[in-house]
Amino acid sequence: MTEAVAWVNGRLIPWSEAAVPVWDLGVVAGAAVTEAGRTYGHRFVWGSMHLQRLCRSLRDLRFPMPWSEADLEAAAEAVISHNVTLCAAGTDLGVVLSSTAGANATYLGRRCDDTTTVVHTYPLPFSLWRPGFQNGVRLRVPSVRQIPAECFPVGLKVRNRLHWWLADQEAERLERGSRALLLDHRDRVTETSTSCLYMVINGRILTPAENVLQSLSSVIVERLAGALQIPFERCDITMDQLSLADEVFLSSSPSCLLPVASVNGQACGQELPGPIFRRLLEAWGQLVGVNLEEQMLREMQAPAA
Repeated sequence: MTEAVAWVNGRLIPWSEAAVPVWDLGVVAGAAVTEAGRTYGHRFVWGSMHLQRLCRSLRDLRFPMPWSEADLEAAAEAVISHNVTLCAAGTDLGVVLSSTAGANATYLGRRCDDTTTVVHTYPLPFSLWRPGFQNGVRLRVPSVRQIPAECFPVGLKVRNRLHWWLADQEAERLERGSRALLLDHRDRVTETSTSCLYMVINGRILTPAENVLQSLSSVIVERLAGALQIPFERCDITMDQLSLADEVFLSSSPSCLLPVASVNGQACGQELPGPIFRRLLEAWGQLVGVNLEEQMLREMQAPAA
């Protein structure tokens, strides 16, 4: 098969045919749990961490679980092993796993717990991240706030993200090309729509402790900081504290690390990227066996026909 494949409810199918039924609660109510990882050198390095978090989230939300962790691991291996054969040299894949809460009984006229569970990949879009990597990401704080934990556990990675879309749209209106950084209802800094936020003060890395995703990329940053003997702390962060940072950066599983150039128009630190960012990026690359800066900056060539 010359087309990428996806795994949907136990079947490998062409990526172009992957779909979620219109009666599925993932579509009707945004009731879906997801994971977004990536390959490094075509290896799903932290796949087990993503699979464990996906299954833990499904249990915590009491979603149906028709597939075991072993089933999903085999599905991810099958999808990745085929799709990497279609990659251009030097590229890698984003890996997405998701599972929904089942069907909407009103639409079907009966109760139905049939879920839609999907594993698919996509070529990592380094060209989209490259400007932020080279020049720094610009952040704006919009009027939209982080959803309170009383509404649903924001630490779980779910597909209910309308507030993030609205926040990013507002940030774009405030400053073209910027992304939203949300505050919670206590005016504490949280995260962006796709990334965890970190600030560095006097050589110490600080990141928000509450009302944020239980991020796997943040776990990696903490481990790398420990190996590099860089102090790391999860704590409350205010905008006043953020304005004093020596450097600010973001992490996510697909893009790894991106420096932040400014928040609300105020420059972050004197050097971009900062020295802590550079040390972490190099250590991350050494850990996974990929030169992440080189991969991010390389102009990819299309695969031969």
